[in-house]
Amino acid sequence: MALYTSLDASAFQRLAEAYGLGSVREFAGIPQGSINSNFRLVTSAGRFFVRHTTVRSAEDLGFEAGLLALLNAAHYPSPRLVHTREGQPFLELEGGRVCVFAWLVGEELTRETLTAEHLESLGLELGKLHRLGDAYVGARANPYGSSVVAGWLEGLARHPDAELAAIARELQGYLARADASRGGLEPRGVIHADIFLDNVKWLGERVSAVFDFEMACQDALGLDVAITLNAWCFEAGAYRPELCRALLRGYQVERALVPLERTHLFGHALFGAVRYTASRIRDFHLSDLPPDKLAPKDFRTYLARARLLNQMGPEGLRALVGL
Repeated sequence: MALYTSLDASAFQRLAEAYGLGSVREFAGIPQGSINSNFRLVTSAGRFFVRHTTVRSAEDLGFEAGLLALLNAAHYPSPRLVHTREGQPFLELEGGRVCVFAWLVGEELTRETLTAEHLESLGLELGKLHRLGDAYVGARANPYGSSVVAGWLEGLARHPDAELAAIARELQGYLARADASRGGLEPRGVIHADIFLDNVKWLGERVSAVFDFEMACQDALGLDVAITLNAWCFEAGAYRPELCRALLRGYQVERALVPLERTHLFGHALFGAVRYTASRIRDFHLSDLPPDKLAPKDFRTYLARARLLNQMGPEGLRALVGL
């Protein structure tokens, strides 16, 4: 969602024509995230969210489109992908691929406003997503699995910045522990893999939309639970037990965790903390983009999660979340 690619008025007019959106009235970049260039577009047909990518393949976009179609049909609170006049889920434009979504209603919450009721509602929707995903026949491996993260850390461990190199070596130890603490015959299926605060909209205490499915893939369902727990339940250097337990309580209304998932939740949480520490170093800390093109995210907040998880261990995390 960073502004890697600039789209001018003529590009948006070509886009509007390809999608049958009428005349362009206004557009603006949204300098958030790390991978894509995102824009708000207003036309005579309404408001739209436009995502331009130079890294995602046609197969990746097809997986996302098929998943969203399934979720929309099931009335799950998910984005509505707009297709071109020719019925395609994306458009080749300006050296990349563009997807257009109907603008979502609702507001994003700040960490300070989160309550246990919010997390229970979020857990419910996450469990519902995993249950509905059982019917999806698309296939996409996790593009950010352990081997990819290990490669990132190997490169960072050779970085000339001594502090970053030391952190990378520390994370390599955490990654080894995480991998030893998960795996086996865990339930697998479609996961969102990126449910952060800025990927959910709310109407009061009700989830109005879970969006940004670009990282959706097939992996252990417990990994999705752990990523979401890390993203929503950590504040000021500590996990908030009431939020952790509410998330798991809501989730298990829709889908009960099996014993192996309970055992491996620690490994998934530690892996998620390592993965996002490393990606934030690469995508934000080492980025050359100015602040008006890329809203910064501090890798140290996820490093703090990794260190705390490593300290508390599997039993400490299970006690924290009430499993």
